[in-house]
Amino acid sequence: MKRKIVYIDMDNVLVDFKSGIAKTEDHLLEQYAGRLDEVPGIFARMDPYPAAIESVYFLSK
Repeated sequence: MKRKIVYIDMDNVLVDFKSGIAKTEDHLLEQYAGRLDEVPGIFARMDPYPAAIESVYFLSK
């Protein structure tokens, strides 16, 4: 059977977007005001929701 591709929204689905904002430097918040999802590396700063990592792992099988 051919494996399917599943696209999963990250912000506020798998990770807490606000937690990434809280870890972002003020000058970047000002530079990217109104478009914070474009801050370089913003998703790496976000905390995963409980069971998010395990859920993605489950879906990958």
